[in-house]
Amino acid sequence: MAGWTSIPAELLAEISGRLPGDADRIHIHQVCSHWRASTSRLAACRPWIIAGREPWSLVGPVGEHSFWLPLGGRRIYLGTPTPAGLPYCCGTPLGWLALMDNLQSPTRFVLWEPLSEAEIFLPCLPAVVQVFLSGDPLTSPDWMAIASQKLYSTGTCMGQTLFFWRPGDAAWTMQLERPNGRIDSAAFHQGKFYFTDIGWTLHVYDLDRSPPKLVRSTYLYSALRERHGFRQFPGGGRPTWYVVAFNGELLLVVMYRAPNIKAVEVYRPDWAAERLELRDKVTDLGEYSLFLGRGDAFALCAKDFTMIRRNCLYFVEHDTVKHQDWAIVLDLGSNVFQQIPYPGEQMEGTGRNNHWTAYSWFCLRRPFLKGEAQ
Repeated sequence: MAGWTSIPAELLAEISGRLPGDADRIHIHQVCSHWRASTSRLAACRPWIIAGREPWSLVGPVGEHSFWLPLGGRRIYLGTPTPAGLPYCCGTPLGWLALMDNLQSPTRFVLWEPLSEAEIFLPCLPAVVQVFLSGDPLTSPDWMAIASQKLYSTGTCMGQTLFFWRPGDAAWTMQLERPNGRIDSAAFHQGKFYFTDIGWTLHVYDLDRSPPKLVRSTYLYSALRERHGFRQFPGGGRPTWYVVAFNGELLLVVMYRAPNIKAVEVYRPDWAAERLELRDKVTDLGEYSLFLGRGDAFALCAKDFTMIRRNCLYFVEHDTVKHQDWAIVLDLGSNVFQQIPYPGEQMEGTGRNNHWTAYSWFCLRRPFLKGEAQ
């Protein structure tokens, strides 16, 4: 009688294509070389959800963190443990982790890349919410780190202030302008740093200036109202904005909530125009999909990451209130939503408040290989 290794490759490919969860796809690669060769490459996986269990707040870092597969509810452990004594995370830019020993009074602040185990020491900065990178420190010689810091007044968070740092700087450089609201999304494009805040405003910093200078602030609601006139917004929802670097371009995503997600629109604005207009609507991302989370947004090609679907938006349900869904996937072509519930073990005990809460997405610098993650 033939063994498991003799199952036809065509049948294995058909079976693996019907598997419901990422964990199952990983298991099928661990059987034997024939099974690995007959199914999608394990090296082409998908981003993970990064979750935190810090007390929920409108503006806050990941803090104590964990990684999870989006489907199947399996927790992921990096093959290489994070550097000792740095349990708190305040950013996952470009496959790096921004780690601290203490969020309020840090004595160590490190950028760490899990695959190469590279470490870059940053000047300590208290109350950091999130770190962004203009380029990969291992491949981009002119990269810059940007940190957003909570601003307090009489114990109340009054917004965020940006700090800029380049390799070789002795200290961070603080923005010259007034503080910002909570950053909903951020992206780098053609030497500029774009971000949207909770006040429906788009801000643009020119990173070629020294220090970086704010060159644009645009109230996005006006452009959206001009697009829709006096009609009700799609789904009757309230808009939230995301900027995403996509295949050499910069897209603007509008998500409508009431309070759950009701509709999504994607636009390709002319960023050089004096007046921002939402005319060019995008309905087909080709082989790409967009990943949106708190502060982080990026695009991936489904040909490289074969466990993601093309022309979709993957959204982590963080927002400003706790939701029942772990994540949501929207197919732009069909406009069909898939709701991904929290992993079962997360809902046990005294409730989700004491468990991990989805925060954003984490994608390694390259797809992981067998043995690099468990």
